[in-house]
Amino acid sequence: MRILDILDNAVPNEKAENVREIDYERLRKLGYSTILFDYDNTIAVWREPFDMRNKPVIDSLISSGMKVGVVTNGPQSRVKNLKDLFGEDLKVYHSMRKPGTKELRKVLSEMKSRPEKTVIIGDLFFTDIIAGNRMGMYSILVSPLVDISHKWYKRLLGKVTIAAYLVFFFTVGWIFRTGRLATPHLFATTVMDIDFDSLKDSGYRLIIFDFDNTLEKWGATSVSKEKRLLISRVERLGLEVVLISNGKSNRLGKIERELGKTKVISRARKPFTFKAKRVLKDFGIPPYKTVIVGDQLFTDIIMGNLLGAYTVKVEPISDREFFWTKLVRRVESLILSKMRKHPEVEALDR
Repeated sequence: MRILDILDNAVPNEKAENVREIDYERLRKLGYSTILFDYDNTIAVWREPFDMRNKPVIDSLISSGMKVGVVTNGPQSRVKNLKDLFGEDLKVYHSMRKPGTKELRKVLSEMKSRPEKTVIIGDLFFTDIIAGNRMGMYSILVSPLVDISHKWYKRLLGKVTIAAYLVFFFTVGWIFRTGRLATPHLFATTVMDIDFDSLKDSGYRLIIFDFDNTLEKWGATSVSKEKRLLISRVERLGLEVVLISNGKSNRLGKIERELGKTKVISRARKPFTFKAKRVLKDFGIPPYKTVIVGDQLFTDIIMGNLLGAYTVKVEPISDREFFWTKLVRRVESLILSKMRKHPEVEALDR
């Protein structure tokens, strides 16, 4: 079990190309109040001075009232330049011995922060990510900060780091990653039980429904009066509504004509996100303002979490469904019995 825990802890909650691409406002809204950055290959090239492109990020976080720190396994000499740039506003800690957590616990104590309110950002899954996950932090993995102008061995180090993570991810890591992606933010018995008024008040602007066994029974060729009224009510709240289904276009085309102005997308090939991304682009709505509602973990929920949307899992309306889906339901049942809360929901609960 200990080995499984270690492997699970090596999977980040989120990935980003670099620290400038992270949505810190979303993290703040989720209740996180402390951001910890690794140094080498995260906010600076390995053994190089701080990358000034990242200064606006840290300045903005500090000015917003967030607690910000740097936690590196490197020596003090490596990070002494940060005091000149940020003064006492940025807490800097060296010789952290990650993935060990002893020194990190001291850091949080000094910063008067709690692990469940802290985000750790780094480029190494076997130090930064494992350490953060072991402590219950929200972990974000970024690509190593390298440039073609840097010395060959530094570029090689970055490539080796990426290769190591890819080997891990595509062997055992994907199992744990899939489990997290299949975890919804919210469970509801039916679509009628979802509080759309609350979602509207929370700032969401787009509701994407699955169709088969979410709105109607699998294979249905029409929409019941009850569900038409539901869609109409959601739209009257000022929310956009779209149906995205893996079903065939001839059947879903009839549904779209029946609903009138509500857009219906067929052959979406969920959990792939390309058609959903096109919808978001057409409406000009970001993923974090979007809600995905569906009955299947491995299509609807994974697609939603890959997008970065808020996901709601409902119970399937009937047992009648595609043969392959029935087989997948058995795996779903196993995962549901062992499922933990979505990391973002855990953060709000704490």
